[in-house]
Amino acid sequence: MARQPVQARARAKYDAIFKAAAELFDEQGFAKTTVDQILERAGSLSRGSLYNLWRDKDELAYSVVQESLIMDSITLGTPRLQSVVDASILLAVLTPHVTVIRAANRLATEQGKPFFGYLWRTYTPVIAELMKDARDLGELQPGLEPADWAALWVDAWVGLDLRFRENYGELAVAVDRLNQQMVHAVATAETAAKLQVSVGRGHELVHTSQHADAYYTSVQGQLKEKRGSADTPAATD
Repeated sequence: MARQPVQARARAKYDAIFKAAAELFDEQGFAKTTVDQILERAGSLSRGSLYNLWRDKDELAYSVVQESLIMDSITLGTPRLQSVVDASILLAVLTPHVTVIRAANRLATEQGKPFFGYLWRTYTPVIAELMKDARDLGELQPGLEPADWAALWVDAWVGLDLRFRENYGELAVAVDRLNQQMVHAVATAETAAKLQVSVGRGHELVHTSQHADAYYTSVQGQLKEKRGSADTPAATD
């Protein structure tokens, strides 16, 4: 058998460790996850395999958090507020299905580490810029401060993420309600009438996301499990 190229082997180890770490961070958080657990789930790899790629568990966790950012999946739209709504609902739709996003959301709310707050530190300035554009385009009601409302929007999203972690299936509906209230509060009537604010909008946007493959793989897996359960004969006494 031909020997696998070094670069390919390194990439395979990176992917295995990264996936294992994301799963464990999602399931039990940063503090309870050990390097040994990560390596065992990655296929009983050596400690050197991890430390050749990341300095320590902290750096590995930070890479998981950074990977989750999906703002680059959002295209600028008109009205500009549509882009704000899109960023919010797409993340809410993807979260229940994409492990790395769930892991990143959890890590970003664990205090005492550099990645604490990454979610809102990263999203808030981007949302603020979008809302400044919206103000300049006449989409916002008079007197609103874009930066303040951007922070409020992102903080409210994070609060919903925390609230629904035990039942992530309800997150998208809750974020949809949040978006509707925020649009009502900040948008002019003319702008609000043009916006698509629904969970369905989030599902449409999945096709633009870098995490779409992971999403569809998860969905297909769930469908197969349901079909398998349906095909299993009911137990009889």
